[in-house]
Amino acid sequence: MGALRRGLDLLYLAGGIAGAITLASIGIIIALQVIGRQFGVSLDGADDLTAFAVASSALLPLAYAFRNGAHIRVDLIIGHVKGAARTGMETLALVLSTGLAGFLAYAVADLAYDSWQFEDVAQGTVPWLLWVPQSACAVGCTLFALALLDDLVVHLAGGTPSYRRAAEVSALERAMGEI
Repeated sequence: MGALRRGLDLLYLAGGIAGAITLASIGIIIALQVIGRQFGVSLDGADDLTAFAVASSALLPLAYAFRNGAHIRVDLIIGHVKGAARTGMETLALVLSTGLAGFLAYAVADLAYDSWQFEDVAQGTVPWLLWVPQSACAVGCTLFALALLDDLVVHLAGGTPSYRRAAEVSALERAMGEI
């Protein structure tokens, strides 16, 4: 099990790193556009590349952010519930979230496959192949669905899901800061 845990955590980390790279690429593309304008040079297709990078930078690190407690979690009701009721509510939330994320991953992967099959291209100044950025988005959605499934399995096995572990660590750090 230790090897599986390390492998999954490495996958989530890889998604986070890929998201950071695409986020940095947005800054690089914008900087190149600004510098290029000073010299009368236009970067064809830069707007499309920026849009692709924005989508990838939002979806690729989803699993990493989720596993590390970086997502906003509203627990107005569940925070006041204990015991079997809380376990049931968390199970339901994880099952529904996993199902929705799995459907999203399937839909985006299907879109990327269709774009690849039909050789679909962007409508901007440069005909970029759309399946490439769509595949990055599909990978991000798939990793997120896997992270949710991972936490569902941990929860059902009686363990502590990553979002609760991250909240406990955060609460402990805040308490240590007050001392």
